[in-house]
Amino acid sequence: MSVNKIVTKVDGVINKTIDFNDLKAGLASGAHTITVEAFNGATLVSTQTKNITIAAVAYDVDYQAVLDAVVAAGDTLPSTAQQDIDNQFMLDYKATGGWDKDDVVYKFKGVASVGYKLMCWKRLVKAEAFGSLTWSDSGVKGNGTNAYIKSGYIPSATNKWSLNDASIGFSSFALNTTGCVVGNYGGPSTNDYVYIAPRDSTSYFGLNSNLLITSVDYRTLGYNSYNRISPSFLTIDTTDISNDSVVVSPLELYILARNASGGATVFGDGGLEFVSFGSSKKSIHNTIKAIF
Repeated sequence: MSVNKIVTKVDGVINKTIDFNDLKAGLASGAHTITVEAFNGATLVSTQTKNITIAAVAYDVDYQAVLDAVVAAGDTLPSTAQQDIDNQFMLDYKATGGWDKDDVVYKFKGVASVGYKLMCWKRLVKAEAFGSLTWSDSGVKGNGTNAYIKSGYIPSATNKWSLNDASIGFSSFALNTTGCVVGNYGGPSTNDYVYIAPRDSTSYFGLNSNLLITSVDYRTLGYNSYNRISPSFLTIDTTDISNDSVVVSPLELYILARNASGGATVFGDGGLEFVSFGSSKKSIHNTIKAIF
């Protein structure tokens, strides 16, 4: 019979226990050999050895696909601890119903390489980063001058985003004081906007619409959602605002800048830990907000 626990006693009372099973914590999956050696001074007097196998963690199938895509792109995976955190986030986000409504999901928060953070969890393709973005464990922060991310996402070429049912969701760790969070603009000939620019004195926003301007401060740390819910109304979080839909934009969405027919403008300085694009999330906004 092999030994799996060592107990020491003082006056018949247990004072120390070494349980081999406790030594498994933090070990990678696969085969390992645990050896306990007893010494008298510098002299080895006894050895006990146990072979163990730690089963691989079975991640959510869609999160595993993200890891596989990162490896295929030649980027570095985060630590097992961060993978565990992100896998749990995937499970929690799926449970809200948000995943099924999305075409695009980016998770910028965490201890991971920039390449990993730029991978879209839904499409399994990398975004492109430009300018002097600041990357940290909290996420990504714009500089309000030249930094932005090209998402590769075109609203008119997708299946979840539509004229009267669309959304931009994001979670902020630092509020915008200038520029936008997400945006594009087709120009005066079409006047179509996807433009989310919450700021302190004047907030600008539009979704499949002409630009809508409000003097209300819509900046909020944590999760926010902007939702097109009908031909005549869009919603900020759960507040409906009158605004007509016009067209589904054929222009790529930029993050932390506005895509003005291919040129980046209106650079934002906010800090983002999460971004998603898809169909309206008004009905589940509070459920999603609770996991951030």
